[in-house]
Amino acid sequence: MTANRPIPRVLPVAALAALAAALPACRGEREDGPPRTFFNGGEDQPKYKAQAQSRFFKDGRTMRPPVSGTVAFGRTPEMSWGGSDVEKSASAAWVAEDRSQLLAEDDALFRGIGPDGKYVRYIPVPVTERMLRRGQERFNIYCTPCHSYTGNGMGLVGSQWSYALPNFHDEKYIQGPKGDPEKSLDGYIFHTIRNGVPNAPGVQPALKMPAYRNQVTERDAWAIVSYVRALQRGASMPLERVPQELRPELERMKGAQPAKPAASAPGSPPTIAAAKEATP
Repeated sequence: MTANRPIPRVLPVAALAALAAALPACRGEREDGPPRTFFNGGEDQPKYKAQAQSRFFKDGRTMRPPVSGTVAFGRTPEMSWGGSDVEKSASAAWVAEDRSQLLAEDDALFRGIGPDGKYVRYIPVPVTERMLRRGQERFNIYCTPCHSYTGNGMGLVGSQWSYALPNFHDEKYIQGPKGDPEKSLDGYIFHTIRNGVPNAPGVQPALKMPAYRNQVTERDAWAIVSYVRALQRGASMPLERVPQELRPELERMKGAQPAKPAASAPGSPPTIAAAKEATP
């Protein structure tokens, strides 16, 4: 009687090798044809590709425009996260603010337009020191090449332009009885920052001023408006109302020769301290 002997383990290995040899077209094989998939994990599925033709839609386009009036947004004011009632309330308030900004339903804030369809006269949000500082930063980045640090239109680019660029200290840009009925409004300056100024038809360049909507958000545009107003008030401030230590800086803003050498080079940006002193 023959004793039981264990089956050699080499047999299963040989079987696996034979199976692999019988399936030469597995995914990853080097060939020009598409790989064969025996178990579809969802990686291969029917879908529309950009610029492809559609046989479903009448216009033949696969790239569909969004439905009018819809905005992609996954949160609602009712949503809140765990925590205390105070934390939940703060969370819901943040969602509501975020949603209101995304939908841009406030015409005054997001377009500078009032209920009458005209430019708003004043900035529609409270002006704070933080807002002024933000406006100074954005103004120095985007506005100074043409309008200079003081807003007189004599920046490095503006001084070389073929015609005189706007000087924010002209009376027509200043709110008051002598100001232009439209160009002296905060909403007009906001609109100009965001949308630029088109030139007359057929005149080159097509734009007198480019739009900065892609670089400057709505809130940053209002911050720039607030800083422009601070520069205007600083330039018209009587010297007697300014503290002694800030007078050289104000004189530089006005374009006058400082009584003492300034700490920074001529033409450098005025600090927010002078702008604050100029703001009532």
